[in-house]
Amino acid sequence: LENYPQQQDAARRASPAASSFFRKIPMCSLSWCRYPDGYEVFFNRDERKTRGRALPPSESIKDGIRYLAPRDADAGGTWLLANEFGLTLGLLNYGTARPLPQPPAAAQSQSRGQWLLQWACLADAFQLAEALKDHVPWGCGPFTLVAFDRHQKAAPQAWRWNGTDLRSFRAGLPLCSSSYAPAQVISSRQASFASLLDHGAEALWRWHSKEDHPSAESARMLRTDAQTWCVSRISVGASRAHWFYREEMPELAAPPIDYQSDLPLRLASEISRRADTAR
Repeated sequence: LENYPQQQDAARRASPAASSFFRKIPMCSLSWCRYPDGYEVFFNRDERKTRGRALPPSESIKDGIRYLAPRDADAGGTWLLANEFGLTLGLLNYGTARPLPQPPAAAQSQSRGQWLLQWACLADAFQLAEALKDHVPWGCGPFTLVAFDRHQKAAPQAWRWNGTDLRSFRAGLPLCSSSYAPAQVISSRQASFASLLDHGAEALWRWHSKEDHPSAESARMLRTDAQTWCVSRISVGASRAHWFYREEMPELAAPPIDYQSDLPLRLASEISRRADTAR
């Protein structure tokens, strides 16, 4: 572990692309639970301390569809959104410390968070899966994309993009990423999660938000160069999506600020009609 920062510095000096990649790497933890009429999603966003403070979730409209999303202060995109169809989309980093592959000549570099926003109007994860067949995210850094909707009965749909190839995979609890000693940190978080006595909503919330001794390996993370900046809890039921957003303070040294937002959901019949039209 102690050699990892030096390895990063060497990669930055060797390649400008690697330097850009290291500056933009996010670290995150994601978990979820399901109910007969909905689900809850828990998401920690970890970022470098030099990055701008994100804006809390607010309502926007994409192609006539309302959605909630926080906004990245630097690039203007998002890592998490929930729309009025009950669809929630989340982005985590994917990949270890390596330079990005070169995209095709015609591809333009784009923010992962901006790329995610174009899907805010979709009705369900099936629509997203169909759209991704024709929209390869060239120019985006590697990521894991996860989609939740009210039709799913088990695991969410998920994809991994390594910079050249987008593939679906079966997501397991929890999903984690880390730019710092990724194998060790992810293994530690998974072991901590496995030790929970239950995986109900309140247990998951405590795991994401209540760490008394935060470290590089905890879900509520603190390192010398990065930390957890916000924790989201999205509750999607039969008639509304509720977003509880906790903004952490620098060094996790002061009480956080909590925000809450609600979004009324469309009827299931409206979702079915829109999905059928798209298919």
